[in-house]
Amino acid sequence: MATILAIVALSLLIIVHEFGHYICAVATGMKVDRFSVFGIGPVVARLGVWRGTEFVISAIPFGAYVHIVGMEADDAPSLAVAEGGRPGEVPQHDPNDPTLYRNRPIWARMLAILGGPLANYLTAMVLGFVALTMIGNEVPLSMRVDNVVEPAAQTAGLLPGDELYKIAGEDVTGRGTQDKILATTAAHKGETVAMVVRRDGQEVALDLPLTAEGKIGIQMSPGDVTRETHPVGIAAKTAVLFPIKFSAFQLDALGKWVTGRIEGKMSGPVGIVREIAKSAERGIEAFLEIAIKMSTLLGLFNLLPLPALDGGRFVFLLWEAVTRRRVTPRIEETVHGIGMLALLGLILWVTIRNDLFSHLFG
Repeated sequence: MATILAIVALSLLIIVHEFGHYICAVATGMKVDRFSVFGIGPVVARLGVWRGTEFVISAIPFGAYVHIVGMEADDAPSLAVAEGGRPGEVPQHDPNDPTLYRNRPIWARMLAILGGPLANYLTAMVLGFVALTMIGNEVPLSMRVDNVVEPAAQTAGLLPGDELYKIAGEDVTGRGTQDKILATTAAHKGETVAMVVRRDGQEVALDLPLTAEGKIGIQMSPGDVTRETHPVGIAAKTAVLFPIKFSAFQLDALGKWVTGRIEGKMSGPVGIVREIAKSAERGIEAFLEIAIKMSTLLGLFNLLPLPALDGGRFVFLLWEAVTRRRVTPRIEETVHGIGMLALLGLILWVTIRNDLFSHLFG
């Protein structure tokens, strides 16, 4: 069930992306003749026609796509339906038709290309606002020992499961518990301090030597927690800023990974679905958190200046804006076609090597 929910969630994020392209294209006077609201590939079901756009379901049950007339070099004929025509007709368009993508002003074409990523960022912000105002998040009230790392901490008698209560006479529980622990230990670097932990419902007193850096020598996780929602103003600000900050963090990590400064592992669709499914099993908060991150990453990934992606198409538009000259449509489509093949090859390789092989053989 969690896997099905994950597939539906990821598909919905892709549909949102394509809807962003659709609404921006239509709003700027372009003709969209087909919107596959679910799936890619051959059409298996026609849902109807609205304002010249045929809405369909396609054979491969993943994602969605929008066809904006005039985007491809050989795309003068509409692929779906003429005004007042029947689905499947192939009407001809005047090459000077102002509704063709290639005939719209450059600002309109830029907006149509950016509409998908913008829709993903907006979705992430809305989901974040809903999560913060209606569901809230868990706030730790105490910290628990997960693992004892330093030999001195082991010798002092700390055990996994111990809940930190007092350090050097200071109560380190309540809101901001982790900050309290760090501040107290930092004030007693290299000293042996009295510590009280709660173990099996009993208070246990220990004498703990802190490291020269003021560390206890343990790995911690939240113990007692409470859930709280946020005021509308704070929630709105946090929800808007999070996708931006998360994108900056991901770009920084990508740069370090490309230059070899950090190690990383790419995931394909199978791995992404698996992670979303795991979050769904942990509850609504974890599920919404990863949905927000996935929506942001989908928008960010498509903004990368690579052929076949929205960012790659936007680069050509920037070139046109700066030089006042359009790249030959055939050349642009060739670049995007090669880029699409390379992208599909990369996705297939990552899926087999990192998602399937590593999952099956560890």
